[in-house]
Amino acid sequence: MQKYKALLLIVFTFLYFLTRVPRLNNDIINPDGVNWHYRSEQFINGLKYAQFDKTYQHYHPGVTLMWATGVPIELTKHLIGQKVYSTTNFETFDFVAKASLVIIQFVLTLLILWNLNKLFGFNIAVSSMFLFTFEPFFIGNSRLYHLDVLFTLLSFSSLSLIYLSLKESNNKYLILGSILGALAFLTKSIGIGILVYISLIIILGLIKKFLSIKQFVLFLAVYVVTVFLLFPALWVKPIYYLSEIFSESERIGIRKGHEQIVFGETVIDAGASFYPLVLLIKFSPVLLFGLILGVFFGMPGIKSKLKSYFIIFDDPLVFFGIFYLGYMVVMTISSKKIDRYMVVLFPYLAVLAVIGYGLLLKKIKNVRNFSTLIGLICGVFIVYPIVSQFPFYFVYTSPLFGSPERANSVIAQKPFGVGIHDLKNALLEKYGEDVDMGFIDTKPMKAIYSNSKVFDIRVNGTSDYDVIVLGVNEEMPEAVSYSKQKFEKDFSFYINGLEYWKVYVKQK
Repeated sequence: MQKYKALLLIVFTFLYFLTRVPRLNNDIINPDGVNWHYRSEQFINGLKYAQFDKTYQHYHPGVTLMWATGVPIELTKHLIGQKVYSTTNFETFDFVAKASLVIIQFVLTLLILWNLNKLFGFNIAVSSMFLFTFEPFFIGNSRLYHLDVLFTLLSFSSLSLIYLSLKESNNKYLILGSILGALAFLTKSIGIGILVYISLIIILGLIKKFLSIKQFVLFLAVYVVTVFLLFPALWVKPIYYLSEIFSESERIGIRKGHEQIVFGETVIDAGASFYPLVLLIKFSPVLLFGLILGVFFGMPGIKSKLKSYFIIFDDPLVFFGIFYLGYMVVMTISSKKIDRYMVVLFPYLAVLAVIGYGLLLKKIKNVRNFSTLIGLICGVFIVYPIVSQFPFYFVYTSPLFGSPERANSVIAQKPFGVGIHDLKNALLEKYGEDVDMGFIDTKPMKAIYSNSKVFDIRVNGTSDYDVIVLGVNEEMPEAVSYSKQKFEKDFSFYINGLEYWKVYVKQK
């Protein structure tokens, strides 16, 4: 049995890095990632020169990300002797940042495996780990220089450890879970939900007299100390920066909104249907079908226990489920809606799906044929997309919608710097090494091509550039369309069956 477990872990490790490391240096430069490079650099400078105010860079606040990637980048700068970002070394620093995240995410995934093994047994734990880790959209997000997968794994690790600590009265689990919960908050401000949720759970346990005040104090103390220890800006102005985080989160996340195109209509608040649509479009049929099975077969057993508040402590699925339900409610209320925010649900939904398949398996007489069928389904809906869509898993859409174009007509894909290296090479090969380019979002191309040759077509006049590149679902600005200088479409650059970049050249 031990050899079997070891073999599975070896296979998992190989597949994990196989799906994440190849072309990690030149697949995507997302515009937010460009921002985080700058923020991480300022964060490290704040530490180096004791300018601790600089460690507050954003309301998210991304502190964990900046620690995790800023330090390796700083070391790389000294190793290669290049201390300033340029178009020639950006790819190196971007790889260091993303590789650092990939390694940290791997460690957190193994921690989740250990936690799930304690809660559900090895078979459910390892199956759940394989399922969410190799979901194509999850892989795509884990290859980004961004916050969402890091936050996802920190949150689930924290919740599972704290559940174990309360269940087994183990203070070591409580301390580690509290640290990870604090790191989740330091990654994204929405992570404060862990503090609120666990505090309410412990207070409930105190009222019912089966948890102690010592556990409550220990949880809060470790959480607060971790936040203040790792966030030097709080050493200077704790009240000011904490208020900044929450006021900006409320202003941008709750009130300001985020432009989306849903069913062909541009909206600022995509409405309550947005995230259910995201689940259908971005989650594989394997996970969704298992989730349906889990709810169908498991709900009767949960309903029979709902009369007792102890179900929160007796059933980890309910314990996790209440938190993730609250997360969904907050995300739905918020006017800022983005598809990758649903990445947070992957670990929990994967556990539900695996349990659902297990419950169905108990009702099947011919286990071998059923297992073969499940294997074929996984091959078609998970393995095939992983092979065929390499390395641009970020644009994955479920085959339930028939084609990427049809899925794009429901919720429009953002360009997000996908394939920007390939696009740059295609442009230089076709138009030469000295071409002036116009974009709507200039950050990805400016990171790897001369800034003096990349222009914002919403700001600069048409005389400044010879080529215009529009990303998927981007439209030509009116100022360009009505200018005297006309541009004609020259070619399209396709990614995974979707017309992703459209290139226009200046008419002579």
